[in-house]
Amino acid sequence: MENDTGKKLLSGLGGPGFKAALVGILLLVLLIPITMVQSLVNERSNRSNDVLAGVGATWGGEQQISGPILVLPYDHVLSRSSSGEEKLERRTLILLPDTLTSTGDVDVEKRAISIYETNVYTAHMKMKAAFQLPLLIDGVSPEHMKWDQLYVSLVLGDIQGLQGNMEIISGGKLLPIEPGTGLGRHSQGIHAGLGGTLQGGDSLAVDMSFSLRGTGALDIWPSGARTDVTLASGWPSPGFQGRFSPISHSISKDGFSAQWQTLRLAQGLGPVLFDGPPKGQSISVKFVDPVNNYSMTDRSAKYGSLFVLMTFAVLYLFEVISGRPVHPVQYMLTGLALCLFFMALLALSEHLDFGLAYGISATIVIAMVAAYGKSVMGSGKWTSGITITQIALFAYLYGVLKMEDLALLSGTALLFVALAVAMFLTRRVDWYRSKA
Repeated sequence: MENDTGKKLLSGLGGPGFKAALVGILLLVLLIPITMVQSLVNERSNRSNDVLAGVGATWGGEQQISGPILVLPYDHVLSRSSSGEEKLERRTLILLPDTLTSTGDVDVEKRAISIYETNVYTAHMKMKAAFQLPLLIDGVSPEHMKWDQLYVSLVLGDIQGLQGNMEIISGGKLLPIEPGTGLGRHSQGIHAGLGGTLQGGDSLAVDMSFSLRGTGALDIWPSGARTDVTLASGWPSPGFQGRFSPISHSISKDGFSAQWQTLRLAQGLGPVLFDGPPKGQSISVKFVDPVNNYSMTDRSAKYGSLFVLMTFAVLYLFEVISGRPVHPVQYMLTGLALCLFFMALLALSEHLDFGLAYGISATIVIAMVAAYGKSVMGSGKWTSGITITQIALFAYLYGVLKMEDLALLSGTALLFVALAVAMFLTRRVDWYRSKA
């Protein structure tokens, strides 16, 4: 009895169960070229980022606008001798506005280097700030405040992006503008003196208008006790990021408009800062591409093993049900053809629209697999089956790429359906028989 069982197990090494294990090993081997394609996608994406960084270096980088703010120099007491003599150090503090209103019209265009493209913008900004100068400031003696040296400043991410004529008006006067902010590590920007006539307790209004070029994203720090920001652009695919979401927005194929309203209390800040503008407190709009070829190709390559698995499943079912063997090399060649789809998609999408590149790559691979399947199977029915499977898989993947939020659900459903079909078709297979 034991000998019969052993013979049955040994004979099963040439049967469908053994072949299923062998096909599984081939599937694992094909993960190597799929991983290599994913690595190539990352390499090309990094190359694109490096090349396009050169655009930002000449046009203007990601811009962060902080201001208008007032900068007040003061003398900080380092030490005081027994005779009352003080050792002083000149420092600056920042006075934030009571109200800040910013409006911007943003023109977005594409700039290219070789085959790589990026979005650049020119923001036409108008900003109005109202200040109430404090009489007293905690930690600073009134006699140490240098009100005659008070100046208005605007901190920028990249000052080279400033374009055209910039105007700063206060008290009905056009102020002379100088480079730099005098704020140490926040030195990128401009400043303008206020004439030396203001004192604590005075009120002040500042109007600014300027054009600013940048790439990628535009950030605005809402520094007012109340800040209202309105941005509009002809770009149809904005990405609203940053600390604060818009209170209202509209997006269409013709562009977008968005409004923000914030309170400084939400940032945990008072009206006076002894350091520069804080990080992570900005309103941010990213001018994104609706389709990023590299991210889409990378996402599709993550489904590579599923493509190979489903195609191998059809070949294996044909082998089990028809009794006609399919050589492991034939499995491998079919799998490599599927892996080449992702390589073709990457290469074509760098020159063509992603949808068109996807369609061309899928058509080539489906034709290759169908023609090879015909020679392997010698059956029109099974060739049609593998072709229909390929068409369904490519259509499914394209749909998943368009509906990212439901990708996991749809992928799980597909696997359940595929497994149910395989279980039904192989329900009467003798997995111990000697031949597949």
